[in-house]
Amino acid sequence: MDSELFHNRSLGSCLKDALDLYRTNFRTIFRRLWLPVLVMSLLLSSVMMIELSHPNMSSPSNLSISWGTSLFSFVFYIASIAVSIWIVSIIVSLLNGKSMKVNLPRIARLFLLLIGVAVVVCVLSGLGIYANYSSIKGPEQLKNANMKLLLSSALFTIVIIVAFLPLVFSSMKYCIEPDRKVASIFKRPYIVGFRHWGFLFLIVLLTELIAMVFNMFFYLPLCIIFLCYFLNDSGIAIGDPSGLPGALGILAFIIGTGSMFLSLFVRPWMLFSYYYAYGCIEEKEKARKKQKETKILQVDNVDFEEVR
Repeated sequence: MDSELFHNRSLGSCLKDALDLYRTNFRTIFRRLWLPVLVMSLLLSSVMMIELSHPNMSSPSNLSISWGTSLFSFVFYIASIAVSIWIVSIIVSLLNGKSMKVNLPRIARLFLLLIGVAVVVCVLSGLGIYANYSSIKGPEQLKNANMKLLLSSALFTIVIIVAFLPLVFSSMKYCIEPDRKVASIFKRPYIVGFRHWGFLFLIVLLTELIAMVFNMFFYLPLCIIFLCYFLNDSGIAIGDPSGLPGALGILAFIIGTGSMFLSLFVRPWMLFSYYYAYGCIEEKEKARKKQKETKILQVDNVDFEEVR
């Protein structure tokens, strides 16, 4: 996709240019993405239907069902990660002009690295929770432990947001520049992203809020179906018979697939916004470096005049 990337843009300009890029190339985007997006929608809808069909999988009476459906869900989640790599690789190919043969393994390495980091973070948080509750000996200590967990969770969440946000820039730089190694997302580009943390925070916040507004409309029919299932399960819990028609499951699957299909097509615009944010930050860094070099030259000229 041809676009003037390296410009010092405002926050609104990044969002607007991303929308223009999305709008003018929508036919190409749809033609390239409809199949993986449909596959992803079917996968997510299948997992959703498993959860709706077995809402009490953790109970002892449903232990055999729980193991089977959990294994089934795990396979679907792995497949969802693979399709996510496929989708992002297509979008990156549209942006950097490289083939899928080049981008697919690079995006796979990026996903695996980020998933590995996420697993480490989850393990550390789990160890923290275990350490918080392991020494409890009475109700008073339990109350204190709950308060400590609440405060530490809030602090940990803030730290994670602060630490992970620069990855928006460094990961996009890795995607656009094919000669970069995946480990570079935690090196100098990460520091540059941290320097522009406020700009990245605002653009991520705005894109997520706009996507949330669209998703409210896309998922409204699905929320109504979820409400039907919830009310039905509540009635069954107090002894009432199930009042849901048999065809509701098929309807839920179709509506869920359609809602997720529409929702996933908002994501390319979000990535385009991060793409323009990357170009804006690169231009700012170039101007900053040039200004720094100019100051050094001015200092050298002053020293030379003093010597003369």
